[in-house]
Amino acid sequence: MKILLQKIVANPRLEARWLNTLSLLEHMGARKISKTVANTHPSLDVLKHHSDETRHAYILKNLSKNLWKENLDYLCREEGVAYFQNLDHQISEWVSKLTQKENDFQNYLFVTCAIERRAMALYPLYKSVTTHPKVREELKNIILEEADHRQDIETQVAKTLAKIGVDDFSVCQKMEEVLFEKFTSSLRSFVLKNQ
Repeated sequence: MKILLQKIVANPRLEARWLNTLSLLEHMGARKISKTVANTHPSLDVLKHHSDETRHAYILKNLSKNLWKENLDYLCREEGVAYFQNLDHQISEWVSKLTQKENDFQNYLFVTCAIERRAMALYPLYKSVTTHPKVREELKNIILEEADHRQDIETQVAKTLAKIGVDDFSVCQKMEEVLFEKFTSSLRSFVLKNQ
């Protein structure tokens, strides 16, 4: 992934599109949270998480605009959306079968856990290769917030898994890895064609 990110940041237009793509994925995360708690007034933690994800989407889109003034599309938009939607579907289906109950909040916890783990692998890597100080500064702030979300979510997921006698999150982790690899494979192909 690092080599791919280095190729993306070598081209300002591609990096701007990458930031726009990350903004889209953060927005999708915020929408997932909103849909999950639409019928209730959520806890303070959930409201904070929703607010943070929405703000991250704004920050990343604004960075994209600062790098490239024209309105830009995304990098592999359809594949990015498919990554998120398929992850949501697969993990929600798995956890519902495992717990033998349909529960939107439970699904939110498990899907978010997988996504926060990915963010904590991807964002530091991206921060290490970008040459833009403002992007590095904003990523540093996003990473701190994502780490906070991840810790809280993982604690709740571990409690749910312990109640049903499952040792760890590895099944969900493998689902996420397969889907993320499909997305990154599309990114690699696109970047090679557009260098």
